[in-house]
Amino acid sequence: MGVKEDIILANSVSAGDSKTCELFVDNYTDLVLSTVWKLSKTHCNYPARERVCSLVILQKQRKGPIYFTEDQCDECMDSYIWFFDFLKKKIKSYEGRNNCTLKTFVWSVVNSHSTYIEWLRWKYGRAY
Repeated sequence: MGVKEDIILANSVSAGDSKTCELFVDNYTDLVLSTVWKLSKTHCNYPARERVCSLVILQKQRKGPIYFTEDQCDECMDSYIWFFDFLKKKIKSYEGRNNCTLKTFVWSVVNSHSTYIEWLRWKYGRAY
């Protein structure tokens, strides 16, 4: 996919097209998951032995249908959802400048310090 197609995809996502949003989430879930994994190592309040992390379940379900009946911890999944909501707001500014692909744009937003600060404020409140 080229930059022109990326711009069309970004515009459709920011317009709220449900099929395009599903495609966007599917394409960038692994990238967002890796960031949330890193953050959850130091910011998740629940020990792994008490509940199965919903990120583990999501990662395994992407490889095929797997069902869990154990108690699940949704704290990390809340962060995963927050990142995609945040990306939906940020994607409006994607223009493909200097042949920047949407993947590069998403990576830079997800891994930026300002996004990290916004996430901390969302998670712990404005005082952070």
